Amino acid sequence: MLNYLGIFFTIIGTILGCGFFSGKEIVVFFSRFGYWSFLGVLLLFFILFFIFKFLLNFDTDLLQKIQKSKIFLVINLFVCFVFSSAMFASLNETTVQFNIIFKILFFLIIVLSCFLILIKGSKTLAKFNVILVPFMIILFLILLMSNTKLSLPVCNTSSIPFVSAFYSVLYCSLNVASSGLVIVNLGKSLSRKQRTRIAFLSAFVLMIILFFANIILLQNQDSFGSTMPFMSIFSVWQNVVLKINIILGAGTTLFSLTYNFYISLRGLCNNFYIFFISVVLPFIFSFWGFGNIVSYLYPIASIFSIFMLFVFYFEKYNFLPKSTNYLRKNK
Repeated sequence: MLNYLGIFFTIIGTILGCGFFSGKEIVVFFSRFGYWSFLGVLLLFFILFFIFKFLLNFDTDLLQKIQKSKIFLVINLFVCFVFSSAMFASLNETTVQFNIIFKILFFLIIVLSCFLILIKGSKTLAKFNVILVPFMIILFLILLMSNTKLSLPVCNTSSIPFVSAFYSVLYCSLNVASSGLVIVNLGKSLSRKQRTRIAFLSAFVLMIILFFANIILLQNQDSFGSTMPFMSIFSVWQNVVLKINIILGAGTTLFSLTYNFYISLRGLCNNFYIFFISVVLPFIFSFWGFGNIVSYLYPIASIFSIFMLFVFYFEKYNFLPKSTNYLRKNK
């Protein structure tokens, strides 16, 4: 049961990062499309259910074949790098008012936790998530419920349905692809029925949380231009709670990304270099700023993420012909 819950909350934890809890991701990929954003939210459920189920049932032998591709490796590292940089950037901006000594200690805890997961593997990752993710979800839902207005949001934005649906696809691809290798490895210990249940429950829980978060943002569209929109909506004490959630969300996402880096690079370099690539470099790049990373690099990374998911799908069903299958050329 603990293993089941650990996998369930690890999958959710890969999606609910600082970009989600800050509201910036939701604005960029959903809320700015007005009423059509709810179409994107509904579509998200079906896309995530399909992708989660597909990855949990993915053959680990095929995964090893895919990992031999240099192109896939570079794209995967780029997507994970963008996400990791955003997580560190959000942590830096959230803790800007912290005492310098406390801030250094805080980042040391995050970094050492990433290193521990790199050394110990998926079981330690699941233990972290089964404790932290339920706590984050409860805190965030309390914040959303306390700010929900009974009136329907008045939307000034306009767009065609296709654009909202397209961005929903981009959002799902970006978030799932960055943790695709982790999800595949988590599915090894589950039965087929358990994989389907976890895929359904994970997608459903994420849809419900996103639905209410989107309503709050649509009711406060003047927050769209903010780096962290929810910060400009919530009260002072609520922002304290939100900061805790952002910090925890960034932490859980960083943990999954660190393990993803490890799966991708093990056998190519030792743990010291993996740690440098997965933690130190994204931390340095994070000083470009959270808003810049989310606004400019997330859409680019999402395009690459779609390619990564296509590789998983085509390789499983042998749709790539031998003459053009770069994966087989790199065997």
